[in-house]
Amino acid sequence: MHHSPVHDEVSPAIQTDELSASLSDPILAALFHSSRDCIEVLDPSGRIRFMNPAGLSARQLNADADVIGRHWWDLWPAEAHAMVQEAASKGAAGEATDFRGFGPTARGRPKWWDVRVVPIRDASGEVSGVLVVSKDVTDAVTNRKMYDTIALEMRHRLKNAFSVASAIAKISARQTPEHQSFAEDLVKRFSSLAVAQAKLVDAASDFPLRSLVSDLVDAAGVSGETINVSGLPDCLVDEAQMRVIAVVIGELTTNSLKYGALRNGDAIHCSGRIEDGWLHIFWVEPLDGATPDETEETSSTSTGLTVIQRIVTSAGGQVSRVMDADGLRVAFSLVHQNASDAQD
Repeated sequence: MHHSPVHDEVSPAIQTDELSASLSDPILAALFHSSRDCIEVLDPSGRIRFMNPAGLSARQLNADADVIGRHWWDLWPAEAHAMVQEAASKGAAGEATDFRGFGPTARGRPKWWDVRVVPIRDASGEVSGVLVVSKDVTDAVTNRKMYDTIALEMRHRLKNAFSVASAIAKISARQTPEHQSFAEDLVKRFSSLAVAQAKLVDAASDFPLRSLVSDLVDAAGVSGETINVSGLPDCLVDEAQMRVIAVVIGELTTNSLKYGALRNGDAIHCSGRIEDGWLHIFWVEPLDGATPDETEETSSTSTGLTVIQRIVTSAGGQVSRVMDADGLRVAFSLVHQNASDAQD
């Protein structure tokens, strides 16, 4: 369960003069009775003084007598008492708070609530009570859990599909030797995607960029000293970014093992930065002793470059490549969102 403070500047405290009189005010009463949310008014000690009809119905309570005078946290399961008491105490101290919590109804029906707690002040500015507004978000939470379960199952299925596809490619190549090279390239691409897919299955969330690239390099049989990833930013990447990065790094590593620096035992530097909402990744590969014509033909195959360009641009990214006698420099950029910005 998550809770976070909400500053009074964002959610100003309700101003009222004499709490009891305000509760009987016809306009305020109409607002309370017309709301579909559960609305409660607490005294500074956390005891319930009022609950609107929608609240009584949502919590499956029969009448005001079931709640009036009880501590608010008594309506919540024991494991939520500390969190609810803290929110009530902050409200009584003049601080507004939001949290999401699990609180079954009086008859045991599972319910999830988004709760806002706001202090009520009298004309002198003193806190005379606490207003609690709870929105039933059970359907949203349940649907999200169902979605996450289905997504995890699909990730497992996709991971298995990569293994099956690789096996089919290998078997087919044995029967048609002229397709052996193509089959090997295809299996390596599946391998790169499988590495990213395994991360998704294990974490089911955003994943550290450096760890992802390191694992991709390891999967290709290249040591971490040969491809230096320390220059990559210490950030998380999401599912879509993981797949793009897996293909690009996989292609560049494979091509280098065949034609470039890794074939010659030279080191490669992989770095990056985050700037203006973009994740920029750079691959710098020395090609000592090769002429520009040779590097153009051999350092990266046209098929590999086409794959890189297509997958990056299809994800809304950008790719650039500079290749000369000094080496190969590939830069690709993806729209990046910080994990903290992506949270609800």
